[in-house]
Amino acid sequence: MQWTPAIAVHLAAALAATAVGPVALWARRRGAARPHLHRAAGHAWVTLMLATALSAIFIPARLGPSWQGLGLVHFLVLLTLAMLFMSFRSLLRGNIDGHRKTMQRLYFGACVGAGLFTLAPDRRLGQWLIGQFQQFSQSSLLFKLLLNQPGMLLKATPAWVWALLLALIALGASQLRAREAGLLRILLMPSAMGLLSIWSLLSAFGPAGQSAGLLLAWLLLTLLTGALILTLLPQAPAGTHYDTTSHKFVLPGSPLPLLLILGIFMTKYLLGLELALHPGLAGDIQLGFSMAVLYGLFSGWFMARTARLLRLKPGPRQLAMT
Repeated sequence: MQWTPAIAVHLAAALAATAVGPVALWARRRGAARPHLHRAAGHAWVTLMLATALSAIFIPARLGPSWQGLGLVHFLVLLTLAMLFMSFRSLLRGNIDGHRKTMQRLYFGACVGAGLFTLAPDRRLGQWLIGQFQQFSQSSLLFKLLLNQPGMLLKATPAWVWALLLALIALGASQLRAREAGLLRILLMPSAMGLLSIWSLLSAFGPAGQSAGLLLAWLLLTLLTGALILTLLPQAPAGTHYDTTSHKFVLPGSPLPLLLILGIFMTKYLLGLELALHPGLAGDIQLGFSMAVLYGLFSGWFMARTARLLRLKPGPRQLAMT
């Protein structure tokens, strides 16, 4: 089957609906609802689902019996439209719980369930992903070494890299248990990870003369990611507070810092290996900015996490009143 406008619209709308759906569901959660965000994301999601369903009518069925290109799979179009109708009927009748449950079932059935089905090897999207993976595995010397000769890479790695990894793991593991931390210690983590990200970018792509643009891209992604997370998750985790007696933050244990730290380290490690095998990639602008975006996403999480904690610290006037 060749690509057609209907397939392009269907795929684009389905992917966008899969991404927008969680925002609409999250914005209407109990206890911290955001009605304006829920309404905007909900309208966008319904529009995308209508585009996904209606465009599917013009895509011929490939499985099972069919008539004029319409097959059993097209009953999903009718089911999607019916569930959208029932959802809004519940909303008009004031049945908010029914509206929410119908939308949840539609999202997980049509976006998540049907989306996983499209990744099957005999489906177009699945074939494309498998083709991309095969192309990458055939062209990447690093992938072949990781798959066939991992010991060679381990021996070629300097000892200080493993020492750095152990230190980072210890730093992340210290966040797994409940603890108290002062302001300086709170600021240490995002500062260290930000410097590690900047060092990783400059050491990999600095000589290519594009360091200023990479740092700007990293900074923008860090700020955008941090702002988005603060908007969607403005409150610190349950059990987090500032003790005005000890002047320390009381923090519950969390695996997130360790995962972010390992993400930054593995990104730098694999990038360093790839550049060692292909030095010419140091001048690849597209790769450089891709890495700046990825490091910015990691740093944005650390920034948002620290900003949520700093909000808990009372100002001098509030401290004077306590």
